[in-house]
Amino acid sequence: MYCPNCASSISDKAELCPNCGVRPFREVNYCYNCSESINANQEMCVNCGVRVHKKVSTSISTGDDSKPPWLMALVSFFVAGLGQMVIGQIKKGFAVLAISMVLGFMTFGLSAIITTPFAIIDAYLVSKKVADGKSIEEWEFF
Repeated sequence: MYCPNCASSISDKAELCPNCGVRPFREVNYCYNCSESINANQEMCVNCGVRVHKKVSTSISTGDDSKPPWLMALVSFFVAGLGQMVIGQIKKGFAVLAISMVLGFMTFGLSAIITTPFAIIDAYLVSKKVADGKSIEEWEFF
């Protein structure tokens, strides 16, 4: 993978470019797939055909105004799905909450052994993606 800001080669898992210090996909001046120079209005690299701007739902915040992942995990511990709602995945949060409540009612609360850790882990990992500046979809898990 190449840094979209300076076109230097970086690891696929890099949180910051070691050459310019910019988070991948914050600044897009070069294609991350082939390092071809692109302009800010391009949606696709004309050299390799890869989409250069990741699609982000308008309700999901990214970057500096993101919530700390540990806080999203904590609120999901108390109310399953609340962490997802705070992140911006409203529909997914309500679905997690509804499924957790229905299963909890049917199993007299025993399903919380499965649904609560799922909600906590999902809220933490998705919030970590948002904090890292990565794009997420409304229904994206982990």
